[in-house]
Amino acid sequence: MESTTDALKSLINIISFEKIALILLLCGLAWALLNLIKISLDKLTVKLPKYRLFWGRLYPFIRLFIWGSVITYTITGIISPHQSVVIAIIGSISIVIGLATQEPAKNMIAGFIIMLNPPYRVGDMVTLAGHYGEVTKLEWSVTWLRTFNDDTIMVPNAEVLKNAVSNANSGALDEMVVISFNLPLHADHKQAMALAKEATQCSPYTFLNKPIRIILGTDLSFGQYVQTITIKAYVMDVRLERKFVSDINVRVLDAFKNAHFYDDKQMFSSQVTL
Repeated sequence: MESTTDALKSLINIISFEKIALILLLCGLAWALLNLIKISLDKLTVKLPKYRLFWGRLYPFIRLFIWGSVITYTITGIISPHQSVVIAIIGSISIVIGLATQEPAKNMIAGFIIMLNPPYRVGDMVTLAGHYGEVTKLEWSVTWLRTFNDDTIMVPNAEVLKNAVSNANSGALDEMVVISFNLPLHADHKQAMALAKEATQCSPYTFLNKPIRIILGTDLSFGQYVQTITIKAYVMDVRLERKFVSDINVRVLDAFKNAHFYDDKQMFSSQVTL
């Protein structure tokens, strides 16, 4: 009974105006510091775009460290709870972990796992829950994507761990893009491959430090066999992916038209695989 009374007295002492004001002040300073760090990282992203992905990935760990420090100092330095209260808090945390089947708890635990063993990071181009886009923010419970249609998608972290994750660049600034073209069988395949490679090399969005591969194949389309010219090349920045695809299509189609690889009766099409 004495320990229970002591715990209640300690709990009453915790709820004091001075301690609450100090905790609010500490949280306000942490919030202001995080905003300052975020603004600084955004400026660094503009001045040093080469390290854009690094700056974006650094912020979640800084935020985790600052709020973890605030919580630790609040409990040990400001509140200083009675031993019985500490035991009660530990018991409560154990209950929360035990009820991890609840959606908010599942998402937070999944977010912690993703941060420890990340299948993707901020700046990666991924496919999550059927949505393809750039990871703009990685939080405890959700992951935020921005698609090429400028839509913002919120994906619960628990859903991420349930399904396969497709990561197009895996931390690199460049990304492989695969574009396929169909040509009639009578077209000169060697000339077509040479024109496709030359057109890709001339694109301002091509990352030339990595190889360009041109692959020849055949396919059955609308009851007729056609040649397939597949271009595998890297775009210099994941955000330029759609511009890169459009530019390659324009250049290669123009080259094929000028080479008279098709006539009015035999048209060809292109396909893009990301």
